[in-house]
Amino acid sequence: MQPVNISVYRPGTVLDDELAGLGYAAMRGWPDQRPVTAALVRSRLRPPGKALPTMLFVSRTASGGLAAAAAVRHSAAPGAPARLWGPVVAPEWQRRGLGTLLLQYVTDYLPGHGVVALTAEIPASREHGCALYERAGWVPHSSAVLLKGPLAPPAHPPVGGVRVRPVGVSDAAALGRLYRAVNPGHGGVVAENTYWRWGSDERFVADGLLGVDGAVGELRAAALVYPLIHASPGEPAEALLADVLVRPGEDRAAVAQPLIAATLAAGIRHDAVVARAVVPAAQRDLLADLRAAGLTAREDIRYYQAPLKSSARREAS
Repeated sequence: MQPVNISVYRPGTVLDDELAGLGYAAMRGWPDQRPVTAALVRSRLRPPGKALPTMLFVSRTASGGLAAAAAVRHSAAPGAPARLWGPVVAPEWQRRGLGTLLLQYVTDYLPGHGVVALTAEIPASREHGCALYERAGWVPHSSAVLLKGPLAPPAHPPVGGVRVRPVGVSDAAALGRLYRAVNPGHGGVVAENTYWRWGSDERFVADGLLGVDGAVGELRAAALVYPLIHASPGEPAEALLADVLVRPGEDRAAVAQPLIAATLAAGIRHDAVVARAVVPAAQRDLLADLRAAGLTAREDIRYYQAPLKSSARREAS
């Protein structure tokens, strides 16, 4: 086994395909199994906006094959958490300490002074994965629910007079205000950049961002779906329902169902046959909306937070 290599992630190289293959091999057979493409890897690792570069930690075999990898993706918003991808270990190299080794490299790399870093989604059934973080001092942060369901044109269109339309660049300010109304704790910079954050993802399609008009210049609700287009015959094409925003005080029964149905229909237009969503456990209204749309809960999801470093500890290291 070669030493762990630490480098700045650069999208658009053959490494994207290697990481996609590694990711799919590691999740195959688990509840979070999904198509993994180079485009999905780039969407997870490409630094957003003017964020610091994503740092990549890679372990290769003596013959040059990819045995394990992890990455830290920084946020462009001040104070927002960095995100950990992995450690992802090839099945034939699991339970040999590689995950622990990479996680130690990541933990040592993370800056101190109160900077927060969170894992990506960890299925609760992956007990060995949860134990890996807990042994390394990472602590539970929050939880979510993974939902999935088949995509098919509805037998009956949603009833109601709500008009759902595409949301474009001219709606960027309204989308930002809607996001801030729904997520007041995420900060103004994150809210204002909502359209650009969502649109910069490689999976973004113009008809996958839909909204419902409110007062002049405002949006009552908006939803985003990312089709994951791929050519693998062994895995059904998937559409990720990435977010659903309904302004507080709105009649969810009138707004959410037609909006979600129209957004999932965009996934169908891009050949997706499975819908997927990861929803914070506290968002009970949205969970009910998605169940009504035909998605079912498949797995509890956990997020872990990196141990915070004190200034003294950081200087000593």
